[in-house]
Amino acid sequence: MFINIISKFKIINNQYVLGSSDNLACPVCHVGTSLPPEGVDGLLTNVFLENLVDIVGSKANKNCSICQQLYDKQVESTSLCVQCQNILCAECSACHNRTKFTLTHKVIPLGQLSDAEVLEKMRSAQKVKCPQHPDEVIKYFCKSCKKVACRDCAILGHRSHDLTGLKDAGNDAKSELKTHIAKLKTVSGDYDKNVEEINGRKKMSDERHQNLKQKINTWADKVCKKIKEHEESLIKTLQSSVQKETKQTLAIRDKTELCLGTTQSTHDFGDNTLRCGHDAEVLFLQSQMDEKMSEIEKEPIEPPFKTQTQIQLQKEAVDLNAERLAFFECSVITPVTVFKTRSEDDGPDSKPFLFLEELFLNLNYRVTDISVLHNGDIVIASWDKERLKLFDKQGKLKWAVGVDDYPWNVAVTPDDEIMVTSGRTPHIDVFDGRGHKVRKIPTIVSSLCIGLAVDRDRIVIVDGANKCIHILDHTGKTMKVIKNEHFTQHCFCYAACSGNGDIIISADDTHCVFIYTKTGELLTTYGTPRTRGDGPGRLNWPCGVCTDSYNNIIIADRDNRRVHLVSPQGQFISFILTPDDFQDGEKPRSVALTSEGHLVVVIFNGVVKVLKYTK
Repeated sequence: MFINIISKFKIINNQYVLGSSDNLACPVCHVGTSLPPEGVDGLLTNVFLENLVDIVGSKANKNCSICQQLYDKQVESTSLCVQCQNILCAECSACHNRTKFTLTHKVIPLGQLSDAEVLEKMRSAQKVKCPQHPDEVIKYFCKSCKKVACRDCAILGHRSHDLTGLKDAGNDAKSELKTHIAKLKTVSGDYDKNVEEINGRKKMSDERHQNLKQKINTWADKVCKKIKEHEESLIKTLQSSVQKETKQTLAIRDKTELCLGTTQSTHDFGDNTLRCGHDAEVLFLQSQMDEKMSEIEKEPIEPPFKTQTQIQLQKEAVDLNAERLAFFECSVITPVTVFKTRSEDDGPDSKPFLFLEELFLNLNYRVTDISVLHNGDIVIASWDKERLKLFDKQGKLKWAVGVDDYPWNVAVTPDDEIMVTSGRTPHIDVFDGRGHKVRKIPTIVSSLCIGLAVDRDRIVIVDGANKCIHILDHTGKTMKVIKNEHFTQHCFCYAACSGNGDIIISADDTHCVFIYTKTGELLTTYGTPRTRGDGPGRLNWPCGVCTDSYNNIIIADRDNRRVHLVSPQGQFISFILTPDDFQDGEKPRSVALTSEGHLVVVIFNGVVKVLKYTK
């Protein structure tokens, strides 16, 4: 490895000496270092590396340095003196250990240069020359200046300073460096984990994108097949119409031609009789002509077509599922927005929808409901310390407040007031857009006040224990009570009001969504009461509901891990989200639509998915 580093060092050194760049990249870690004005020569010298470069260079020459200097002879070298750092031949190596001055020197074969122990001996034996006094060896370390010094430097520049021996200072520095290295190893381990997590996330992202691509291709094939089938049906209808029209036209033509022939033969015979016939024949013809003209007058000749037949194409919906053919759109998604809530002490810091982004709230508490203000701000009810939170569209926490009890439902009025119900308080708390409680609306609900919806004129709440739905005005006065025998004391409900006045109630343990007219009559149900199931028209612990501008109903099917799109009449249209769109353990809890038409889906653990409506 040392040889590889030396080779890279040589190449980079030559490049930057000859080049004009002022930045040097490390050949090992690729970190850039700004060069001083002197270039590479101005960098600090690594004496051990420099000596090693010289040794390797000498090794490459393969000639004994003593024989070359003293006798100008080219003799192949076999060993290295660690102290002298001279390359020696076999004869000089033998003599080297017999002379008085070099008797204690360590001579090693060239083949052992790559051995770590040998390199360590070389490093400890080397003498570092002072850059200011080349004839002197560095022996001291000045604690005052934090610099190394030779004897001359100590006398001339560090006379009154705190000097210590180089070895002692080195040992102290090694202890501190070991501490730093241990911390760096820990940091490196963290980086390794991050890299592993990033690679894992990228793999998941690639797999998800591939899965979505496959779904898009499958959907496109399905749409193309449906369009082709519709094309063939239109052509068949057209051909049938043309054949029918042609048959009628030919029949009319045959009849008309027959009448034409009869009429022409009659008037030709009459002309001949007038020109050549006897008076008796003329009188006889007159009698026949009177009868013929009488028939013509009774049935006057009319145009062959009383009305003009036209074949026209009219726009119509093409069935893809049970209802209609919905076209999706695709666009480039901006990077995922990530934000989280903080405690009060921290302060604020097949589908007709397309993913825009995912917002990770990291509430670490049960999220019960979600609603959206007209400006796009998201209000969330959860069972943590600050039980009501408001986030802007970019995910920044605007405020967080506590409520009297654990909140279950949250709804936004047309005036952007925020209404909150709790499972154990028989009233509705009302907050303004800044998080201030403005009033309290009393209700006649005696126990579980769960399930909340609001429009311009009504407040809808569900009383599961008493198996009924209360319709209130905005002062809390009861306008109507709707009975539902399927409700239980412990069922948790969600409610929504559609644009046409219908009331939609989701009751989780009934595995059903109930759709009522504005007058309170049960219109239909989506799902079979008290029977859980999977697939279109079946639910398994449904939770949040909302409606779109078409009065379609959107349902969070919790335990099936789906989101359904249902017509106002309770007929299945399509799945908006399926289990493939959720991570392991994620279940949809509540849904809401923004004024921009984006669908917001909150997961039980605090993840929020935002989708663009493309219908």
